[in-house]
Amino acid sequence: MKTLTVLCNIVWFGFVCLVLVTDGLPEGAGYIVLTLLALLTPFLTVAAVLRSGAGAEWLGPHPTTKASGGQGRLEKRSSMSSIIKNLAVVCNLALFGHLCWAFLSQYPHPKEEGYVAFVLLAALTPLLSVVVLIRSGWSDGRGGSQIKSKELQEQGETH
Repeated sequence: MKTLTVLCNIVWFGFVCLVLVTDGLPEGAGYIVLTLLALLTPFLTVAAVLRSGAGAEWLGPHPTTKASGGQGRLEKRSSMSSIIKNLAVVCNLALFGHLCWAFLSQYPHPKEEGYVAFVLLAALTPLLSVVVLIRSGWSDGRGGSQIKSKELQEQGETH
């Protein structure tokens, strides 16, 4: 599901860029906020999904504290990951709410060729992202971070 979420967010971002190129910049404060959410939320979501998975070390070094060795590194990574996840969930819910408002405020809808695909992608991407982010948070809470912590401690003792 994580791969599908990343793919949907990339396609959603591309769709939004195409709409901006063809229709121009939005007018009105509500549509400007919607556009900013639609452009920034996919980046935040992809970062949160990738950071929550195993092997997230490639995303960059994490600061460590010398007093506690590797434990500080793990705590800072998990706290930053949880902040990013929570922010991504809030942004996706806000995006979904703004999209519902935009679709309802523009009734009757245009009879364009790609409109149904756009609406489906627009509605499903934030919802799928929220589900994946929440599920990854639950799996971390079931002991995933404790297991990783023990593995890091054991690796530190062997080196």
